Formats: sequence, structure tokens, C-alpha cells
Amino acid sequence: MIIANPIYDVTFKRILENDRAAKFLIGTILDCEVLSLVPTTREHIGEDKETGKLTLFRMDFSAEIVTKEEGTKKVIIEMQKAFVLGDVYRFRKYLAFEYRKSELPIISIYILGFNLSVESPAFVAQPDYIDLLTKEKLDVKDNFVGHLTHKAYFVQTLRIKPKYNTRLEKLLSVFEQANFIGDSSTTKIYEVEVEEPGLLEITNILQHVAGDRETREALDKEEYYMEYIEDTFGESERKITEHIKTIEKHVQTIVEKDNTIAENKIALSEKDNTIAEKDSTIAEKNKRFRDIAYKLKRDGMSTKEIAMLTGLSISEIEGL
Repeated sequence: MIIANPIYDVTFKRILENDRAAKFLIGTILDCEVLSLVPTTREHIGEDKETGKLTLFRMDFSAEIVTKEEGTKKVIIEMQKAFVLGDVYRFRKYLAFEYRKSELPIISIYILGFNLSVESPAFVAQPDYIDLLTKEKLDVKDNFVGHLTHKAYFVQTLRIKPKYNTRLEKLLSVFEQANFIGDSSTTKIYEVEVEEPGLLEITNILQHVAGDRETREALDKEEYYMEYIEDTFGESERKITEHIKTIEKHVQTIVEKDNTIAENKIALSEKDNTIAEKDSTIAEKNKRFRDIAYKLKRDGMSTKEIAMLTGLSISEIEGL
């Protein structure tokens, strides 16, 4: 069958707006049963027929889930999807806001169209709690602590391999970035035999999107904007990110070698220099974001759209 690529926001939105498909997607990634999903926040890339403006997509849910470890509980599930590296900075800003207003534990799911340093196509980052005196791992069940920390699940679509043994592998196969039709990555051939009702719901949605002319036009438009952003500052963004990773590894190495007072003094000096270098790199990155914001503003894009794409504040953009 021919299906639309779910990594695009236009398509991803269709999946999450379908209750059965969304429950299957989230339940499979979290390895839990999803009893209920109530959308609380949503943004998406798509053309407003009245204004012609574009917005960026995310969707959050107030959910009731059943896990093997904790039984039934209510949580906030934060769904985020990034096609380019720059969207990660939107994640950070949004999560800080969500922490301020949420009274429930937060679980984040990130669907990424680029690679992190982790080799696995799908993994979970769960904070550990360590006793500072004994250095032992603690089994924490405290609600206050639970509200201040959160699990984060990551799916790296570029690392997905053609495997179909488990329910998760079958779900990931839908997001595999391969078997595209023609020069565009908006549609692809999907030849996996589908029996699971939840996965069948997802593939039916993707098949319908692939055949709908209006939605295909929206996909083409989104692809154009993603290519524009990538061509403009994608390569420089990757170089800066790699440089920051190298600096952070160097800082970690210094900290691990702090065994004596003399070594500590040397390490602190090197650490300060490294942090200063990192601050300089981040400043360079911010300048690049301002440069691209200036170009987009000059080309007629609205201040709100530029803010969503670059992570800059409205006041910063208006002051350019």
C-alpha cells in the first residue's frame, strides 16, 4: 500500500486526532494500557484558510494509563515531533512552561527526524534517585518528587530498521524513513502485513492522507519549509551542536579526574575556560538564529511564525 510519511506534522496530527490510533501509538511506546486520552493543547503546521498563516504542531493529553509497575494513574502525556534539530529548543521552552502549570506527572514522547548520539531507534530516559551519603539508588514513590521529574521517550526515525517481530517494531516500521516514492519523502510504499487493530487504524489513516489531494498539497508545502530551514542553517547548526557535545564530554572527563585538591584547582580552571567557550558557541548559535529570523522577516513571514521556527521571542524579532 502507499501511505503518507507520519514524520510530517500534517500527517502526525491526523494520527493523534484519532482516539484509537493515538491510544495504540502512545500505549505501544510507553508499554502500557491507555484507558483515556483528552487533548489539552495542540499546535500544527497547516494553512489557515482565512489568514494563510502557518503554525507548528504539538499535542498534549490528560491521560489515564495502567502500567505494570504502578497500576492505574493519571498523567500528562506530552507529544512532540521534530523534523529538524532546531525544534529541540522549542521542546525546552514548552516543557518549562508545562512544569509551572501542571499538577500531574509529565511523560514526554519525542518523535525525531534526526539522530541523537544514542544508537537505539527507541529508548527511554528515566531519572534515577541517588542517596548522596551512600551513593545507593533509591526506590522513590514520592508524589512531590514525581511531579518535579519526568520520563522521556525517544523515537529516532532515521535509526529504524525493518523488523516486525514485536508490536513496537511493527509500529516503528510505519515511521521508517525508507521506500519513498519519487524524489519526495512525503509518501512511501508500506508492504508490512497488518493484523493489529490499532496499527491497522494508523495505516488506514496514512493511506487516506496519501490519496487526499488537499492534504498532499499541505504535505508538499511543509516539505518546502523544512527544506528551506535545512538549506539555510542546517549544516552550521549541526557543527555547533557537535562542538557543544565535545565540550560537554571534555567537562565530564575533567570532573571524573578530580581526585585531589591540586587536580580540582586545575580542573576548575579548565572547566571555567571550557564553559566560557561553550557560552561563546551558544552566543554564535543565537546570532545565527537572529540572522535567519531577519531574513524570514525581510521575506514577509509573520513575527509569530518566525518565533515558532527559531525559538526567538517576539520582542527579539520585532527589534531586528
